[in-house]
Amino acid sequence: MKRITNRKETGSVYFLTLASAIVLVALVLGLSVHNLQFRRSSRSQTQIDRAYIYAELGIRHALHFTTVEPNWRQALNNGTWLKNIAVDQATYTVTGIDPVDGDLTNNQDDPVVLTVTATINDVNRTISVKTQPAPLEILHYAVVAAEDINISDHIRINGDVTSNNDINKSGGDTWIFGNAEAVGTIHETTNISGDIVPGSSPKDFPNAGEVMTYYTSRATVIPYVATIEKVLLSPSSNPFGPTNPDGLYYIDCGINKLTIRDCRIVGTLIIRSTVTDKIYIESAVNWQPARPDYPALIVDHNLSRIHIKTDEDLDEDEIEADLSLPGEPGYGDDDDIYPNIIKGLIYCYNDISLESNSNIHGTVIARSAIVVKGEAVCTYDPAILDNPPKCFCNNALIPVHGTWRQLIP
Repeated sequence: MKRITNRKETGSVYFLTLASAIVLVALVLGLSVHNLQFRRSSRSQTQIDRAYIYAELGIRHALHFTTVEPNWRQALNNGTWLKNIAVDQATYTVTGIDPVDGDLTNNQDDPVVLTVTATINDVNRTISVKTQPAPLEILHYAVVAAEDINISDHIRINGDVTSNNDINKSGGDTWIFGNAEAVGTIHETTNISGDIVPGSSPKDFPNAGEVMTYYTSRATVIPYVATIEKVLLSPSSNPFGPTNPDGLYYIDCGINKLTIRDCRIVGTLIIRSTVTDKIYIESAVNWQPARPDYPALIVDHNLSRIHIKTDEDLDEDEIEADLSLPGEPGYGDDDDIYPNIIKGLIYCYNDISLESNSNIHGTVIARSAIVVKGEAVCTYDPAILDNPPKCFCNNALIPVHGTWRQLIP
């Protein structure tokens, strides 16, 4: 039986004082430091083990500060953050360094390397970890809409779904293999494999202006063309002008229609349109961003609605074009077949309609409504959390998996 809950969550701000740090020590002392994979070999290692535990506490202290202080990048130096903090019988010192350019303030997406040295009874131990801005909550979902999500026909959504309004589901062969969350109501709850959560908390979206400013300022402009077809668009290939090393291209359609079909894109497209129902992605398309920390597609302007209705694999022989990248097998001939798929993040300021046999492997986000119909499939890819797209993170830092290091004392 599915669990149906009604949930309203409220957040509280907790400030890390010395007293709360001591409470954390009591908790940490009862845990193994498995994240660091340091083994306790003998009783003589007790002081060393405790020093490592206090060092990890220093990391947690610094991470906590970034969650409760929105302006921590302006408040802290690129260097020492905390010095000789006394907790129980130990002290620790924390440094935070921007490894990109040594400036914490100029880019909120830059990572930070945290290093802590803890001392207890003349035993010193140092650990470090690379941290990055935490992804927004919406990146944990396959389909996200600020308004309604309407699904019908024979669609499949492999992942969680969330709406800041209602989820309207119809048809006996529509499936959500995951949780369904809506601030409003969820109409029809059959064929939902996970939790069904009406009355959920609304989700935050990225700042619209920041998204456009960041990506357009780094993009190469493609002059308007009515149709993009039978081409390879990538960091090394742009049939419409100069290439962009990140595969980042911007098209301003104005009031004109744009159709993208029968092509391969290894990059990110930013499309601006000032009228509705003028952007179509159809027929056969194989698409993925060139950078894992960039979206595949950004559609700008409140009136832009995008229709994605691809329905077949991309066959080079049929379109008589070579779409292989240099160095790939098949480069130089035209007999490869690419699957019908769009990988990565799709982000639209207005409505998104997924139709026909569209196949999305990633996250679809609309600041308005989303329609999923026909035999469209949307499959969530958790890899987005390891490389969250720029501007789709919050201020808080989280550790990057696999970067914890024990430094030689």
